[in-house]
Amino acid sequence: MIRYPALLDGEEGAYGVVFPDILGVGAMGYTVDDALENAKEVLRDYAIETEKDGIDLATPTPSEFVDVPPGNRLVFTPFKPT
Repeated sequence: MIRYPALLDGEEGAYGVVFPDILGVGAMGYTVDDALENAKEVLRDYAIETEKDGIDLATPTPSEFVDVPPGNRLVFTPFKPT
């Protein structure tokens, strides 16, 4: 299983998750749990599309090298390649 670093931010009722290794891919949710669950689905969709296009998946950056802006929290989204 691969774990992609993700940045979580927001406040009650509006949370967002972005993937520093995958520009333009992100998810939202009303709660932290919703946002993280949606992030898993978006990551799965990203993997499906890259496979269709014959593109390799982005390599996850090790946690110690992820730049975490103020107000964001570093989380990891699990992904199981097919």
